[in-house]
Amino acid sequence: MIKLKKVIPVTISVALFGAVLAGCSMGSGVQGEQTAAPTVEKKMKLSYLNQNFDKTVKDSYAIKYVENKFNVDIEQLPRSKDNYKDELLLKVASGEIPDVWVDLGFPEYEKLVNQGAVAEIPQEMIEKNAPHYWAWLKKHLGDDPLKLYKRDGKNYSMPIIQTLGPDRTVVGLRKDWLDQVGITKNPETLEEFEDALRKFRNNDPDKNGKKDTYGWTGQAVGVKDIFSPVFGAFGVFPGTFTDKDGKIVRGEIEPGAKQALTLLNKWYKEELLDPEFVLNKGQNVDDKIISSKAGIVTASWYQFITKAAFFDGKYYDKLRVNVPNASWVLTAGPKGPEGQQGTVQLNPIASSGGQFGKHMEKDKEKMAKYLQVADATAFDAETFENIVYGEKGKTYKKGEKGDYIYLPPYDKEEEQIKFGIGQQYTFLGKSFNDYDFQTPYMTLNELMSLRKASEHIGKGKYDIMQPIAIPAYNENIDALDQLTLKTYIDIITGQRPVSDFDKYVEEWKKAGGSKVMAEAQKKFEENFKK
Repeated sequence: MIKLKKVIPVTISVALFGAVLAGCSMGSGVQGEQTAAPTVEKKMKLSYLNQNFDKTVKDSYAIKYVENKFNVDIEQLPRSKDNYKDELLLKVASGEIPDVWVDLGFPEYEKLVNQGAVAEIPQEMIEKNAPHYWAWLKKHLGDDPLKLYKRDGKNYSMPIIQTLGPDRTVVGLRKDWLDQVGITKNPETLEEFEDALRKFRNNDPDKNGKKDTYGWTGQAVGVKDIFSPVFGAFGVFPGTFTDKDGKIVRGEIEPGAKQALTLLNKWYKEELLDPEFVLNKGQNVDDKIISSKAGIVTASWYQFITKAAFFDGKYYDKLRVNVPNASWVLTAGPKGPEGQQGTVQLNPIASSGGQFGKHMEKDKEKMAKYLQVADATAFDAETFENIVYGEKGKTYKKGEKGDYIYLPPYDKEEEQIKFGIGQQYTFLGKSFNDYDFQTPYMTLNELMSLRKASEHIGKGKYDIMQPIAIPAYNENIDALDQLTLKTYIDIITGQRPVSDFDKYVEEWKKAGGSKVMAEAQKKFEENFKK
C-alpha cells in the first residue's frame, strides 16, 4: 500500500513469465573481448487484499511457491468481509492507495476513475503478460472484452467474469423432510410449495417433538434477497433492470410484485416463513439451515451438494454432520399461475473487476509482474496445483482416475490451513475462475454426474445494466432501495396493507425513480441496441 503523494518510481528490469532474466555489464573476457556478466533481478513486493486472511498463515507453502517462482516477496493483507467497499474508499480518499484491488461495484469504479485514483491498464499489457487470461476473456466476452470497462477510450480494469452467474442461484428443499411429512412428489407449483411450507412448520419434520421449524428462511439485506423466487413465479425480478419487449423495467415496481407480496403476507401470517428474515444476515441463514430450523432456502447450487463435487458444499456436508441422511431437492423455484419461474441471477460481469492504484502507472514493470503472477496462478496447472494442493506425495496424490486427493491429515481443512495451501490464497488471478480448466481439481470423477445434474438448474434474469454507468441510478438508488425494503417488509409482516403497494410505486417514481428509468432506457438503447 502506498501513500499517493510519496510515490517514488523505481525502474527495474522484469522477466516475462517463463523467461530467464539476464542483464549485461561490461567486463574483460578472453583476448580482451567484452563479456556479459549475469545480474540478479531485484525483488519486487506484491501486496494483495484477502477476504479469507484468517485462513492464511505467514510463510505458507503457497506463498513461498509463488515467491520462488517469480522472485517476489508476497504480502497478504486482511480485507474486511463486511465493510470492504467503505474501507477501501476511505483509504483511497486519504491517499493510502493499494497496489491492486478487486470486486468493487461499477458505481465505485466510476467514482475512483473520475477521481484519478486508478491506473490505466493498456490492452497490450494484458495480452503480453497474461495471455491465458486474455484468451479466457475473449472466449466469454467476445473479441472486445474490455468494451464495457473503458472510459473515454482507456481501460482501467482487469475484468472478472462469473461464468456461473446466469444460472447459479436455485431453491433447495430438504428431501428428507419431504419424505418425513409424506410428500412424495417434488413441489413444483406455488400451491405445492405452500403445502410443503405448511407441513414443514406443523408436522415436526425433524421429529424432535417441538414446533420449532419453519418452511422458508432468508434475509432482507438487499432488495434482491427478499424471497426472490416467489417474485419470479409472477415474472418479476426486484432489484434488477431487465429488458421487457425492448423496454427497461425494474422488477420491484412491476404489477407482479404486488401479487408476490400478497402471497408472502399470507405465508407470514401462517408462520410459514422464518419471522427473523428481517434481521437475518448470511451467517444467520447458514446457521438455521445447518441446524435444521428451516427446510427451504435460496442459495447457489453448489452449496447443496458435497464439496468434493465442486465447491463449498456447506448446506450438505455441514448439515450431514448432524443429520447423516439429510439431502436436497434442487429447483429453479415455484411455478406461478402462468408457468413463470426463476430467481434473480448474477450478471456474469458481476463487478468492475480488478484495478491498479494510480501510482502503478509509473511502475509498469511491477504492473506487468502482477499480471504475470495472476495469469499463472489462475491458468497454469503446475502453479495452481501447488497453491491449492501443495506438495505431491505429502499433502496430496493423484488417484487412479486422475483425481486430486488430499492425503491425511491434509484432508482436513484445518491441516491445509496450517500447511498453507488452499483456495483462500489470493494472487488476484484466483478470481479468474476458468471452470473448464479447474474441473479436474474441483470435481472427483465419480461425482461428475452429480455436478452436471446440479449446475444448470437455475433460471431467472440478471441485471443487464449492471456494467453501465447510469448517474441518476447511482445518485438515487440507496434511497430508492431503502424505500423498497421498508415497504416490502411492512407489507409482508402486515404493518401495511397490500393495497399500499400502488402508493409505494408512485412514491418510488417521485423519489427519483422516474429519472432513473428514463436514463436507464437511454443507456440501454446506446449500449445494446446499436
